[in-house]
Amino acid sequence: MRRTLRTLAIGAAASALVVGVTASPAEAKTRSFKDARGDAAAAVDMTKVKVANTKRSLVLRITVPRLKKAQLEAVSVTIVTKARARPLFISSKARRTDGSWSALSLVSFQAESAVRCRGDKIRFGARAITVRIPQRCLDRNRLAVRVGVALVSRQNDGTSSPQPGPDTYADGYPSLVSSKQPPWVRYR
Repeated sequence: MRRTLRTLAIGAAASALVVGVTASPAEAKTRSFKDARGDAAAAVDMTKVKVANTKRSLVLRITVPRLKKAQLEAVSVTIVTKARARPLFISSKARRTDGSWSALSLVSFQAESAVRCRGDKIRFGARAITVRIPQRCLDRNRLAVRVGVALVSRQNDGTSSPQPGPDTYADGYPSLVSSKQPPWVRYR
């Protein structure tokens, strides 16, 4: 049941990016986005997502003021590139049933398989999570991207759907409960 909820949260973040993807003008190569404070449990309540779409890699810095790695269940990043057919990738790291962390994995929805990627990294800091994915792992992307983030707490009860509030076990950017699209982040 726990795995089902984790999949639900990751799927919600992915569907929020896929539904209604339309072309819009690209923005700066590095952008920061605010997320509402208090819309999730403190350990997963992200307040800012900074995205850098550079020549060599896509780098996300997820600010969580009261981050507690011990209370995290999963971190998921959904990426849509502006290439033809809007390729979709999901990078995720989750806890195994024994409490240890799995390796960071990258999945391509177009290829319907895991992407072998050397150089992708996730780092947990005192107040932030940094995810780095080389552009070569994103089909050598040289275009704008849209990024969604989902953080899931180990406090999930296994039955409820994530709804915004201080007791919610998950937080997402742009949202876990709406189809709002994040803006494009220009390449380089």
